Amino acid sequence: MKLKTKRAEEIIVPPLPEYSYVCNGEIVSTECKGSTIFRDPDFITIQPQDVLYSFSLSSIVSLKARGRKFRRWSHYLNSYNIQLEGADTSFLLSSNGFITIYVDGLDFCGISGDVVYKEYKVITTKKDYDQKLEEMLRVKPHLAITELRELWISITGYKVIYIDSTIRKELERVVGVTRIECNRIEERGCTTICEKR
Repeated sequence: MKLKTKRAEEIIVPPLPEYSYVCNGEIVSTECKGSTIFRDPDFITIQPQDVLYSFSLSSIVSLKARGRKFRRWSHYLNSYNIQLEGADTSFLLSSNGFITIYVDGLDFCGISGDVVYKEYKVITTKKDYDQKLEEMLRVKPHLAITELRELWISITGYKVIYIDSTIRKELERVVGVTRIECNRIEERGCTTICEKR
C-alpha cells in the first residue's frame, strides 16, 4: 500500500532525490509532465561519541566542519534555531544510533525555500526491535520507517524542524499525493509508522 501524505512535512521526508516529479497523484523520480521538485541538500551526521565530547551542537559542528561548510552550518544553527534536544541526546546514547541533520534548499514550481529536518537511524535485531522502536518514538518523529531484513531491522525516523513559509504554501497544494510504498501503516500519537519488508 502507498503512504498518502496528509501534511507538507510528509512530502519532504524521507529525503527526496535531487530531482523528483509530481505525476498522477504520486511523487516519482522518473521525469514526467508534472511539476518538478529540485532538492539541494546539506547535512551533518552526529554519532554517540560526538555527544560524549560535547552536548553543544555548535561545538560538534566546529569539530566536524571546516571552511565554507563551517560558516554555512554556523549560519544554519543561528537562522533556524537548530539544537540537540535532550531527547536527541538520549536517543543517541541509549540506542547507539545516529542523527543526520539536513538543511535542504527546495525549488518547487519556481518557488524556493529552505527546509530543516532530523533523520534518526538505528539498526537492531528482531529481539530488540520493540525497545528500539519505543526509543525512536520518544523523539516524536513525523514519520518512522522500519525495514525488516532477514538478520536485522533498520528503523529510521524523520522530524521536520522548519519549512520556509513560501515553500510550505506550494507543498500544501499537493498534499494527498503518495510518496512511499509500505507493507503496513500504523499511526502512533503524532507519528506515522511505515513498515517495509
